[in-house]
Amino acid sequence: MKKTFLYLTSLLFISGVSSCIKEKYDEPPANGVDPDITVNFTIDSVKARSGGQNYQFQEELVISGVVVANDQSGNFYQNIIIQDSTGGISVRIDRTNLYTDYPVGRRVFIKLKGLWVGTFAGLYQLGGYINEANSVQPIPSSLVDRYILKGVWGLPVVPKAVTISQLNNSYQNTLIELNGVEFALTDVNKPYADGYNKNSVNRTLKDCSGGSIIVRTSGYAKFANSLTPTGNGKLIAVYSVFNNTGQLIIRDLNDVRLDSTRCGGTINPGNGILGIRQLYSGSDVVMPAGKKISGVVISDNENANFDPKNMAIQDSTGGIVVRFTANHNFSLGDLVEVDVSGLTLTTYNGLLEFINTPASACVKIGTGTVQPRIATVAEVLANADTWESTLITIQNASISGSGTTWSGTKQITDLTGSINHYTRSQATFSSTALPSGNKSFTGILGDFNGPQLQIRSLSDVQ
Repeated sequence: MKKTFLYLTSLLFISGVSSCIKEKYDEPPANGVDPDITVNFTIDSVKARSGGQNYQFQEELVISGVVVANDQSGNFYQNIIIQDSTGGISVRIDRTNLYTDYPVGRRVFIKLKGLWVGTFAGLYQLGGYINEANSVQPIPSSLVDRYILKGVWGLPVVPKAVTISQLNNSYQNTLIELNGVEFALTDVNKPYADGYNKNSVNRTLKDCSGGSIIVRTSGYAKFANSLTPTGNGKLIAVYSVFNNTGQLIIRDLNDVRLDSTRCGGTINPGNGILGIRQLYSGSDVVMPAGKKISGVVISDNENANFDPKNMAIQDSTGGIVVRFTANHNFSLGDLVEVDVSGLTLTTYNGLLEFINTPASACVKIGTGTVQPRIATVAEVLANADTWESTLITIQNASISGSGTTWSGTKQITDLTGSINHYTRSQATFSSTALPSGNKSFTGILGDFNGPQLQIRSLSDVQ
């Protein structure tokens, strides 16, 4: 009898517990949550406490701001730039790969008690301590989580539209947008910085009213060896100062959209490879004497996914294929100059190229890098003529088609559409199995009776 009672009691207990269990748990918000903390100070007030001198906070003060720049491209090092409605400030942190914890668009909360604010060459910085040289140093890695609390991410980050003449100290560490600007003629088609010797470089940006400002790029930036564009347009950057001289720090090349006619209309971005492409209007064009083009080699002979006579080069305006009379020996990353005098510009199954190029017409003049343009399939298809023979990255896409290996024509598909991908049977990876799931595909945009992408090696798939 006692056993029966215990058995019935157990059943009732289990039944009672089951009735309290939710059938479906509440899911956390997709973009995270803000911590339960009260904000009682502003970024502008932080800078006011300093007044240009080092100052340590002793009160229980909290600021909040949205990350507008980080170290993802390498042009910022051990700091993030945050903004609130009153202004922006650089937060120095003794960690790398900060972008993984503090992506652009994430709100952060900073407990100020114990931290220092000061200036370096006139630029306000928030950090963890003062060194022997009396300068603000990064918050030690072991203390970062004590001072900085992570909030929601995915918040919109909208730069402030200004002109060069309007920039002043109140815009320090603010993400700004300039329109109708261009690099000075002496600085077009030049590397942003010296990525090989890791030296920072200043380039001059101008507007059509005579204003100018420095664009400073670190030699450690991923795009350091990329070439500055020749055109006019929009540029987004963080406004900074060094010894009272204003300067711009761009986050990556997606912030540079200088692809329109320059001031006065006398110099068109067509001076580069894009201009050469614009000469073709359906009929073969023979180049005049003295005409040269230069660009970085983006095709790869090593993995044989490109005809060994073909070389794809790209400058800041566009890309083009140079077809030699015999196999060439130029490598991925070579900066080359091609004397196209007397060469014929024509199309082959839709692909624009120079043909019958002798080896003597091309010389290596250095090395360089090209940052791929990130775009959706729909954007690639819409801009195929202009973007042909340039490096493209399509993210969050899958690849499929007849057969299970790379060989032949397949389709890369994202949420916006599909584009063909072609792999030569001679490619070193042609018999490799296709990847499953969504990937990032980087390749050269070509044309074979329609747009198609070609990766250079399996490392182009991430």
